[in-house]
Parts: sequence; C-alpha cells; structure tokens
Amino acid sequence: MLHVLAKRNITFFLIARLVLELAKKISWIAIAWFVYQLTNSASAIGFVITAATISPLISSVFAGVVLDQFNRRTLMVVENGLRGMFLLLIPLLYWGDLLMFSSIVIIIFLNGFLSAFTDIGSTTILPAFVAKEELESANAMLAITGQSGYLIGPAIGGFLSGFLGAPITLIITVVLFLLASFLYFLIPNEIFHQDMTQQDYTLSWKEKIAKIKEDTKEGFAFLKKHRILIVIASVTLVFNVTYAPLEPVLPVFVGKNVNGGPSTLGLIWTVFAVGALIGSFIWVRLKMDVYYSYSLGVVISLWGIAPVIMSQFTNETIIYIIMFFGGVVYAPYNIVEPTLEQQLVPDKIRGRVLGVLGMIAGIGFPVGTFLGGLLGEFIGPSLTIFLSGMFTIVLGVFVFRDKSLRLTPRDVN
Repeated sequence: MLHVLAKRNITFFLIARLVLELAKKISWIAIAWFVYQLTNSASAIGFVITAATISPLISSVFAGVVLDQFNRRTLMVVENGLRGMFLLLIPLLYWGDLLMFSSIVIIIFLNGFLSAFTDIGSTTILPAFVAKEELESANAMLAITGQSGYLIGPAIGGFLSGFLGAPITLIITVVLFLLASFLYFLIPNEIFHQDMTQQDYTLSWKEKIAKIKEDTKEGFAFLKKHRILIVIASVTLVFNVTYAPLEPVLPVFVGKNVNGGPSTLGLIWTVFAVGALIGSFIWVRLKMDVYYSYSLGVVISLWGIAPVIMSQFTNETIIYIIMFFGGVVYAPYNIVEPTLEQQLVPDKIRGRVLGVLGMIAGIGFPVGTFLGGLLGEFIGPSLTIFLSGMFTIVLGVFVFRDKSLRLTPRDVN
C-alpha cells in the first residue's frame, strides 16, 4: 500500500484527511464528554450525535453533484475552514456564559452539514490520484488515515478534555481544520478535476443549478438500473442502525459502569483504532477473492460479537481487549464496500451517484444514535450495547446468505 505515497499530491491529500479525522475524533470525545457532564443523559448525547450525523445526509443529496459542477478544491478548502470556525463558537459562547444545549446542537448540525463535501469528495476524487490497479491500495490508505485519526485522536481528546477542559480542546481542533484546508490548497487545482471538462465547473450559476437538478435525477436513475448498488447501500444503512447505539451510550457506560473518565473513553476508541489499523493491513495482505456476501457478512457478524461480550464486563482491561478485537474485524468493511461502489460506478457520474448512496446508507447512523440514546436512558447502557451487538450478528447472517452479492472482485473487474 505504501507505494501510493510516492506521489506528492496524494500524500498531501491523505495527510489532510488524517488531520481532519484527528480533529473530528478529538472534538467528538470532547463534545460527548462535555454534554455528558452538562446533562448526565444518554439521550442528550444521542441527540447531539444525531444532529451531527443527520446533517451530512441532508447535504449529501446534492454534495456529489455540487462537487461535479463547482471547483472542488475551493469547496474543500472553504468547507473545512468554516467547520473550524463553527467549532470555535462553542468555547467562545461557553466563556461568555452564553452556551446553551440548543447552541451545541445547532453548531454541531452546521459542522456536520459541511462535512459531506469532504467525505464524498475524498472517495470521488481519490481515483484521480492513482492508476486503476492501485485503487484498492489507495482506498486502504484512505481508510488507514481515518483509522489513524482514531488511533491517537480519542486518546488525545480524552487526555486534553480531562486536563485542559473541552473548550481548550476544541480550540486545538480549530487549528487542525485550518491546517487541512491549507493542505488541500497546496494540491494543484487540475488534480481535483481530472475527470471533468473545464465547462463542467465554469457554467453560470443558473446553468449550474439546472444541471444540479438534472444530475441528481441522473444519480437516482443510475441506481434504479443497478440493483446491486441499492443492496450495498441498504446493507450499510442497516449496519449503521445496529452499530450506532454504541456511540451515545458508551460515555454513560464508561462513567457509570466502568467508573472512568474522558481519558478512559478516549483510550477505548484508541484501542479500537489500533485493531482497525492492523485489520486493514491484514485484509489487504490477504487479498481474499471470495464472494462479497461472505466477506461482508462475516465482518458484520464478527463485529456484532464485540459489543455483546463487552456489555457483560466492567473491567477496563477486558473492555480494551474486546474493542481491539472489534477494530480488527470491523476495518475490512470500510475497504471492501467503497472499493466495490467505485468500481461499479463510471468516473464521470461517480460524485452524484456516491452522494445518493451516501445519503441512503447514512440514514442508518442518526436513526441508530437516536434510538441508542433513548434505549440507554430507559433500559441502561449495558443492555443497549448488548442488543446492538445481537442485531448486528443477525444482519451479518442475512448478508452472508444474500445471493445478489454472490460475486467476487474478479467478477467486478
């Protein structure tokens, strides 16, 4: 995989992604623990996470087509600068004694709304940096940068939140967002538009709006003709629903059941990231040429085992071991699923199609976090985590048996 880093532009691209993931994970821990301290409520944490995850779905409907029509580099530079500025409002309002729970929700919603342009843009633009035969390795590197953000981001976020407080921690993430914007700016503009003509992104505003409507319809029309893409998006949607309850209840589980603090919460996610990093290397090294139904089904089921077991323990060391295992088995999903989608969608409409796919699949996460917050409030964090794992295992069995995904990477090529 490392040979893709020999190219300067993709190196900047991946480093920018790493910095953004680092900022995201640090801020995620800081905000989650901050809300827990303010409200002592799993449902409040769930509501904030829901706002953070439902907003990208709204923007993802048109983010892909906007990326196909406007200057991609400018969009990603401005977007990440604004995300940093929005997060800056939380400590400023807190220090001015003006911060309310509703303010946090609105700020997080706006931050998430903008994030879709980079999230979709990364998978849309990545194929322009590498040859076709290097695409899976490049996707693996992209996944590893995200997992590397997990690797140190949560631990840093937990440490800083515990010793400096959430407001100062968020100031640090603002600097990281601005750094990512600068790295995107260093990449030549033409790299972002290799699959486009100059006319595609120099139309008038009226022409662009009309073309966005037309391209959005084209994205949905393409999906209607390719059932396998709908199946993949549906699997990811349900997987998100079954996984997501862990996110809002884990801070409460750590605080009440484990008797830990923000540093414990951060280390749990960091250990998960270490496992995910190792899992990514193992998967690419194995190069398994098996049915997608088998690979995806097994990965989903194995991940489901992790929360089922974790819900039965309160010892920190045991929880770290379980989450390490969870990271190892979870990681391949984020390599296999996007690679399959990218190979099935033509270059020139990849942005609009992946935008629609992202919206469909992503709906599951805010639904899952909202339900998880409610369940955590009424039945407790342990039982919520247990049910999350059990439903995930059931999903994995269904995917394993799905005949529409009975194709191998060789069949796709």
